[in-house]
Amino acid sequence: MRVDQLAAMRLFVRIVETGSFGRAARALKMSSSNATERMARLEETLGVRLLARTTRALAPTEAGSRYYEVCRRVLNDLDEIEASLTDSREALTGKVRVSANSSVARSILIPRLPQWYAQHPGIHLELVMSDQRSDFVRDNIDFAVRIGGLEDQDLVLRPLGRPRRVTVASPAYLRQMGRPQSLEDLSRHRLIDLLLPQPGTQLEWEFEADGKRSELYPPSVASVSDSDARLQLAIAGMGIVQSLCFIAAPALLEGKLERVLTAWETQAPEVSILYPRDRHLPARIQATMDAFTVWIREALGENRS
Repeated sequence: MRVDQLAAMRLFVRIVETGSFGRAARALKMSSSNATERMARLEETLGVRLLARTTRALAPTEAGSRYYEVCRRVLNDLDEIEASLTDSREALTGKVRVSANSSVARSILIPRLPQWYAQHPGIHLELVMSDQRSDFVRDNIDFAVRIGGLEDQDLVLRPLGRPRRVTVASPAYLRQMGRPQSLEDLSRHRLIDLLLPQPGTQLEWEFEADGKRSELYPPSVASVSDSDARLQLAIAGMGIVQSLCFIAAPALLEGKLERVLTAWETQAPEVSILYPRDRHLPARIQATMDAFTVWIREALGENRS
């Protein structure tokens, strides 16, 4: 494979990922006219149209999408070969793009990233914080961290553990309103829900005791779409929330929140790492995935009791 063809492939991949000739050209330190000329030669060589251009958008054609996947695999293989030529993992370089649940990213991943960067300054991490399912091809995701099961794609799942659901309130709130002693007591308290994106839907409060599972939909005084913001309302004394152990852990350790109804606590769905089954993982992606695995398992283990 010729060097100029590899350069054209890198350019094409960058155009698809950025959605722009100009941004791709700047990233690769070339002029827009040079980028346009190279893409024209590549399409002429392949005999197919790779990009559909309109006044508003730039996207790969059907043939372009297939070629994009081929280019990514080839370039990833080359990157891994280059990385394997050095004995030092600290020399790993390149971009790793990860999609993660917002709560996992804020509570577990972000606090540990400065130390990770100090060990691997050549890895450029793109952390997409989203609670929505990932389109690995469209969003150019290398791997995802999710709470829950497999997404509607052919993916490999690496299970990391199940967090505990905890029901919490501030000491000031409990002094004022009393501590609930049973699930029935919740109807006499101020509860704060997690607001779901679908209008008219409500997230259930889950409990379990003596092997019996209960799903409640008690009335609430407020609903917030962000789990961390909802926890802040509980710390401020507004009411009771049900959260995940690793999200609430710092406030519990500092005494800003207290657990209630501990006899009814249950486990949430599994936290997992997901990645496409047919995708080869370069060393930089594997190293990042392994680090995230250790961090998440440690965090879930610390908050298991």
